[in-house]
Amino acid sequence: MAQSRTRYFHFHIPRHPRLGWKGRTVLATSLMAATYCMGFALYVVTLPTPFTTLPDGLDGLATFTGGSGRVEAAMREAQRGFPGPILISGSHRSTRLTDILAKTEATLTPAQQNHIVYDAAQSTRENITSLKAWAGYYNLNHIGLITSTYHMPRVRLLALMHTRDLAITSLPVQPADPGLRPLFREYNKLLAAPFLR
Repeated sequence: MAQSRTRYFHFHIPRHPRLGWKGRTVLATSLMAATYCMGFALYVVTLPTPFTTLPDGLDGLATFTGGSGRVEAAMREAQRGFPGPILISGSHRSTRLTDILAKTEATLTPAQQNHIVYDAAQSTRENITSLKAWAGYYNLNHIGLITSTYHMPRVRLLALMHTRDLAITSLPVQPADPGLRPLFREYNKLLAAPFLR
């Protein structure tokens, strides 16, 4: 009687060569670059759409200078009769309200102009500080915040970090085509915002 024989097959799985420090550096750099690019793409495709009408229940409006269409949008709402206070943050120290109005197409009555205040904040972080102080002075709880679409993510992040006691509604405006360079610059600032107090 023939005895059955069991045969064993050995598969040889080649090992990948180990990466040296140069290879690991290249791999890590490639992964970081890919992550950065994917993050930038996500940032661009998720930018908010421009607002068309103000929601109900806003106590005040605030806008930060530095991009086209921001102040103009706030002045249009003032002209349409928004009853609450309006903050324009980021003006030059020597700027007057008449200088700001001269750059817009809005024509405001003296009573409408009395609702507007402005300051000379030099950065978005300072804008947030001014916003918080202004809201406290006027005892505001719900603020509509007007800024550029590409600027809004960083503004929302900073507001979440420093003004959690305020309800803020985003009111994005579409700037003139900023091109890729300003978008990359703003994306880099957004990445750095959590680490810059």
